[in-house]
Amino acid sequence: MAESIVKFILGKLADATVQELLHLCGVDKQVKLVSDELGWIQAFLKDADRKNNNGDERQRHWVKEIRDVAYDIEDTIDKACLLGIEMENPKKRPRKMEAFKRVFKSPKKLPAQHELGVEIKEILKRIEKISENRVKYGTNNLGEGSGGQIELPVKPLLIPNLDDPDVLGFEHDRDNIVNKLLDDNTGRRCIVSIVGPGGLGKTTLARKAYNSPGVKTKFNLRILITISQKFKLVDILRKLVEEIRGRPVNANEQGQQEDYFHGKLYEYLREKKYLVVLDDVWTDKLWFQIKEAFPDTKNGSRVLMTTRFFDVAKSADPTSEPYKLPYLTEKPSLDLLLKKALPNQEPEKGYPDDLCDLAKEFIKKCGGLPLALVLLGGLLSKQTPDVHSWRKVLKRMDWLDDASKVIATSYDDLPFALKSCFMYFALFPEDYEINARSLIRMWVAEGFIPYNDDSERTLEHIAQNFLEDLVQRSMVQVSRRALDHSIEWCYMHDLLHDIAIKKAKEDNFLTVSSNPDDQRGCSGARRVAFHHGNCNELMKDAIPNLRSLFCFKEVPNLSRHRQLKILSHMQKGLLTERHRYEVSTSLRYMQLSKGHYSIHFVGSKIMSFLQTIDVRLAWSVDLPESIWYIKTLRHVLLPYTQTTPGPPPMVHMRNLQTLVGVTTVLSWTEGLPNLPCLRELDITVEDEFPWELLLTFLGTLKHLESLTILCLQPEQKNVISNAFKNVKFMRDPRIL
Repeated sequence: MAESIVKFILGKLADATVQELLHLCGVDKQVKLVSDELGWIQAFLKDADRKNNNGDERQRHWVKEIRDVAYDIEDTIDKACLLGIEMENPKKRPRKMEAFKRVFKSPKKLPAQHELGVEIKEILKRIEKISENRVKYGTNNLGEGSGGQIELPVKPLLIPNLDDPDVLGFEHDRDNIVNKLLDDNTGRRCIVSIVGPGGLGKTTLARKAYNSPGVKTKFNLRILITISQKFKLVDILRKLVEEIRGRPVNANEQGQQEDYFHGKLYEYLREKKYLVVLDDVWTDKLWFQIKEAFPDTKNGSRVLMTTRFFDVAKSADPTSEPYKLPYLTEKPSLDLLLKKALPNQEPEKGYPDDLCDLAKEFIKKCGGLPLALVLLGGLLSKQTPDVHSWRKVLKRMDWLDDASKVIATSYDDLPFALKSCFMYFALFPEDYEINARSLIRMWVAEGFIPYNDDSERTLEHIAQNFLEDLVQRSMVQVSRRALDHSIEWCYMHDLLHDIAIKKAKEDNFLTVSSNPDDQRGCSGARRVAFHHGNCNELMKDAIPNLRSLFCFKEVPNLSRHRQLKILSHMQKGLLTERHRYEVSTSLRYMQLSKGHYSIHFVGSKIMSFLQTIDVRLAWSVDLPESIWYIKTLRHVLLPYTQTTPGPPPMVHMRNLQTLVGVTTVLSWTEGLPNLPCLRELDITVEDEFPWELLLTFLGTLKHLESLTILCLQPEQKNVISNAFKNVKFMRDPRIL
């Protein structure tokens, strides 16, 4: 993790704009010394990451010190950049002598410059101390003679259907559940329950039954939702209504209470033969609170419930016997482990006998728990498939005596960069479905993704491979894939989510506030996620080190937090009045939803580092035209609810990869050749638009991977579809 942060900072220091701002502040030479020291530290971190030193407290503490000082360096650089922006002439960038004169004509700036110099000197002393401690305590010799290099994924992982539930077995159990759902002898609405401990495969079994052909045919309405351990009834009712409609509730319904959505749900279900899956129910109170919304029309409707607790299942329907999901026996355990450990091997052809013998030793440590088996299989899939490599892993695991420790070991086996990506899932609520593209853009903005100078692949491509790597290790599950097989939506099993929270807390990586009454732990945090609607109350006092803020309900007030790098407000909140955001030059990632926003940039050198602005789920957004002059922009996603023209034709945006939600007008379409790296284009077309000209401009986008065109008039669809018949540069453009 520290290595990726150091590399990100070194890349930032190499940026010409940053160097000029540091020069304006008069601290460029001091920062150069810091950069040189970081270069040596980075070289050592790379070497440390190649060696298996899991559990070595000396290395863990040394890496933590590097991470902390790296964060402080980044903060100091940002302060210098902000000071440089304030000193800069907005009309003309001053030359060296002019800058020198200006500093001494502005005595108010001198204390700030002096403070910067003192901070950098202190950082240099800390770096020297860290280097001394590396030698003093033997950290420089850690890992010598240990295991091989841990490779980060730099190439696409092409292992089809690896996350398909069918690879996990349960065919016999699936048939039993399907028979219960389709039993014509019971016409009343009844509950079918699957009971078992966490990690046993209840969710997988429920999904397999839900998607079986017989069930799809029998029920004309099917809904599947996951119930978190901490839930609000109104949120569950709202989610059920949204699943039936196939879209989010509108702005007028956002403030409605339980009775409103209770009535809507009953209204939608009363004429249907329905199947509703309530996955991971923790308390018997839920069913008694919600059952009246499920009409019993004596037509064979069913509710399928999964729970860890027998009493919860039995109290929901005393007349129905819960299905107790058994642990896997040796044969299916062995099959599951080998499928995951050797994904490119065809099971029909059999597996090598020597690896099968070793696999039997591994499965003893998993106790028949499927989650432990797939995690262990994912760990083995990263090793060379031979007896020598597997024996080394088995020797490392000799101390393991239960399945929970196998799960924790999967985290320990991750390279540093992937550990950061894994812990990032702790920011999201339990059972939260995550948009993979948004997650990838956050990772890039955070600096988790090491840039490969020899690769033509973008940081986003590398981050996508990171996510695929976590999926292959079974540490992340896929909800849905796109037509090109890339991940669209993903989530994390709650047992793994618990580990992510635990590890993130140990490393002081982030702070999660799940309880509005809990005001502890945020004061020194760099990343904070508020899962409740009380974030403004908890943020009324500034959090000095806060750099990444995630809010899932209430829209935050940022008046006291002007050095944020990541700002994400995700979907569940509501803002009825227009909210003004003054965004500073430090911001790299902004995501706002379900509200009316007015965005204003602070400083003459606006948004020097902004990479992503995602406001596609906002009701409306006022953006300054100057957004199109931000050279670092990589992704722009605007709301469909308003007409927004694209960038002016003369603006060159060399880094822009995503452009979503703009309306075509000839003036900006002519500028498409100035967007050479564009990979995703999602546009609304006006009436009587010259399609031939649009096709000509699209033909200049050699990297375009995804194209979506929304027509304002139905008759335009045929015109556009015919125009695209002979287009070779783009696969399957979507005409909506």
